[in-house]
Amino acid sequence: MAQEIQTLFNEAVRLEQNGEWDRAEIQYKILLGKDPNYHLALQNLGVIYAKQGKHAEAIPLFSKAYKLHANVKNCYNLAVSLYKHEETEKAISFLKQTLTFEKKFISAHLLLAQAYQKLGNDEKTEVYLNNVIKIEPNHKSALGGLAMFYYERNRFPESLKMIERYLILYPGNAQLKIIQSEILAKQGNYKASATLLSTMVKEDVGFTNFNESLHAAWLEEDGVAHESLVRIQSKAKKKLKEFQTKLELSKENPEEFSPPDAQEALDLSLLYLFNGNPEKAMQYLVFAQKMKEKTDPDRQS
Repeated sequence: MAQEIQTLFNEAVRLEQNGEWDRAEIQYKILLGKDPNYHLALQNLGVIYAKQGKHAEAIPLFSKAYKLHANVKNCYNLAVSLYKHEETEKAISFLKQTLTFEKKFISAHLLLAQAYQKLGNDEKTEVYLNNVIKIEPNHKSALGGLAMFYYERNRFPESLKMIERYLILYPGNAQLKIIQSEILAKQGNYKASATLLSTMVKEDVGFTNFNESLHAAWLEEDGVAHESLVRIQSKAKKKLKEFQTKLELSKENPEEFSPPDAQEALDLSLLYLFNGNPEKAMQYLVFAQKMKEKTDPDRQS
C-alpha cells in the first residue's frame, strides 16, 4: 500500500511540474481516496487550486494539511487563500501564526500590511511595512508601499524620502515619478516639479506606452502600492469629470468661467498622467509653466 501511495504521489508531482494540472488533480484525488491524511498531497492539490484562483476549494485542503503538519509553508498557504477569499481577519490570524514559525518571513509581513490596509488600520499597515525594511532595507515592495502609504495620507516629506530611495535603487517607476513631481510642487519647488514631469513625459516613457508603463509599475507582491494606485486613479477620474463638466458649462456661460491658475493646471496635468493621457498632461504642463513665468518675479528673461 505504501509503495502504491508513493507511486501515485510521484506521478502527480510529475504531472504538476509539467503543467498538466487537470491530470495531476485526478492523481492527487485518487491518492487521497486511499490515504485522506497524506498531507503533501493535500498541500499540493491546494496549491493547484490556489494557482487557478479556486481558493474556496484550496482552503479546506490547506487547513487539513496544517492540522496534520503544522509548519510555515502550510500555515502561509492557508493564510494567502483566506486573504484571497476575502476572509481577512482569519488570514491575519494565520499570518501571525506563520511568523511564530519564521519571524523574518517577509512575505507574511507584506501580506499583513496589505490585510490591515484593507481593514483601514493605518497604524498596523505602517508597522508591517517598516518590519520588512528592518529585515531587508532595500526591499522594493516595502519601499514602494511606504511611499504610496505616506503620499495618500499627506505625509509628503516621508513619502518623498521613500520615493527618492526607491528610484535610486529601482529607477523607471512612472507612478512614483508622477508623485515625486506633485510633492515637489506642493512643497513650493515648482520649477523642479515641472522639469521632472516634462522630462519624464518626453524622455522616460513617451506618449505611446505611458499607460502600459503606469499599470506595469507594480507587481502582485506590491499589493499596498497597487491598491493605492487604484484609489488615486479613481479620485483622479472623479476630479477630471468635475473639471470637464465645468468646461462644458463654460461654453454656455463663458463670463462665469475662470481659467485654472498655475497650480491648478499642474494638478490637471498630473491627473491626466494618472489616467494615461500624456498628450493632455503636456498641454496643461505647458500652460502651467507659462502661467508661472508670468507671476514669478525671479524668472529668467
